[in-house]
Amino acid sequence: MGKLLLAAVAALAVSGAQAQGFDPKQPCTDILRDADETTLAMVGAWTFGYLASERSDPRPVDPANVGIILGNISKACKPGKSLLDLVGGGSQKDVGPAAGSEAEARALLMRFFDPSADLVALTGALLPKPEDVRAVYSDPLASKMIEAYAAAFKPGIKFGPKPEHDDLYMVYTTTAKLAAGEPVMDEFPGGYKKVVQYFKADVPIVRFKFVKKGETIGLAFDGLVYVNDHGVILPKPWRALD
Repeated sequence: MGKLLLAAVAALAVSGAQAQGFDPKQPCTDILRDADETTLAMVGAWTFGYLASERSDPRPVDPANVGIILGNISKACKPGKSLLDLVGGGSQKDVGPAAGSEAEARALLMRFFDPSADLVALTGALLPKPEDVRAVYSDPLASKMIEAYAAAFKPGIKFGPKPEHDDLYMVYTTTAKLAAGEPVMDEFPGGYKKVVQYFKADVPIVRFKFVKKGETIGLAFDGLVYVNDHGVILPKPWRALD
């Protein structure tokens, strides 16, 4: 392990010979202006480490999440505000994906690709409680869905990508747009046309697939919604009508 770390430091030193580096106490505008790729990577890694010290469930450090972090830093950066102020003062609210956003949904689902991920735990965190179902759907469908999920979601249930999958295909919209019959409905299973009348709230909803990079056919799932301040999966609601 020690040799591996020394090699990594040496490689960083060589690659960083042309890198600018940064001081977190500098204005974020100065840091981001004309920053090279190595400096941006260091900014992303530093930000992840800072935020991880404040969270009990730090997110994986991977290219997708670093891109999200850097994008949000860029949006939140204001003249005169240092990177330390930006990350430390506003913390996750400023630089993390907005709650219920497409970026947050993608970051959540990308965690399933981590080879060390506990798929049972990740899946379990998405399983809905009765109040989650009732926040999205009205009766009699809600009660039938609760009964169906109780029978289907057994302890230890999990889902995730197959070994050949290395990318995520995702369609993000809202229940209001589905209910209005907007074109995005064509991206969702046809069964949703049977349940739009039961939507009782306008919430984000996602259909996603674990796929091979560049493809759109893969292991498909539907019904990831953001409700009650967290993401839950309410798949195939129309089956509860049968």
